[in-house]
Amino acid sequence: MVVCAALVVAPESEIYTPQELAYQPVALDYGNGTGYAGLQMLEGAMPREAVTTRAAPAHSGERIAGLLRGEFAATVVQEPWITVAEKAGCRIVSATFFHGTWVADRSVTAEAYAAFVRATTRAVRRIKADKRRYVSYFIRDFPNVPEVQALRPEDFNLGRIQLKEPGPIPEHEARWAWEWMAGWGLLEGEFACDAQINRQLETEAFAAGGPTPRPPLYPDRAERDVKGTERGRLR
Repeated sequence: MVVCAALVVAPESEIYTPQELAYQPVALDYGNGTGYAGLQMLEGAMPREAVTTRAAPAHSGERIAGLLRGEFAATVVQEPWITVAEKAGCRIVSATFFHGTWVADRSVTAEAYAAFVRATTRAVRRIKADKRRYVSYFIRDFPNVPEVQALRPEDFNLGRIQLKEPGPIPEHEARWAWEWMAGWGLLEGEFACDAQINRQLETEAFAAGGPTPRPPLYPDRAERDVKGTERGRLR
């Protein structure tokens, strides 16, 4: 799953770029993907010491309400709340995408995991073939929220609806995420791939009929070092 996170400000705000949020309070749902995405957007626009955040409710609707009441300068939301915010006149000053992942406990078998991945893969292909048809699920998921129920499928920006077929977690991405979070004091200790990713279950699941793993965009760190050495010898 790929999630779009948008950094938004209130309609009357004088802030138009993320740089202008330096030392301004930004409401984040700590511990969730949108909260981490918010930190990444902010740190790309200012020194870390200028990043100023405050804890906010996990419910995006409550964060938008607080933004409209003027309780903070900006917040980060995902769909359908990005569209809700735009309909309310809020402006997007930055946006990013991040991988949403799932966590399986030790009771999940390789067969169950393989079935889950196969079903998710079929869903990704169907949605990508007709995104407009499936954005209605965003509306369906919030039956008692008037702001969401007021939306129509044509209100959504389909460029923000991105999907990717599931595959193994690349070690270099997992390592980077760990080290980045450790840099913010959110994790302690060294990254250990075997402790974080169950490669045995992953391998068994693909052998049981899951999709064929796709190669990473670039090799893992050790493989790059070896190839670099070989190229040096050829010279």
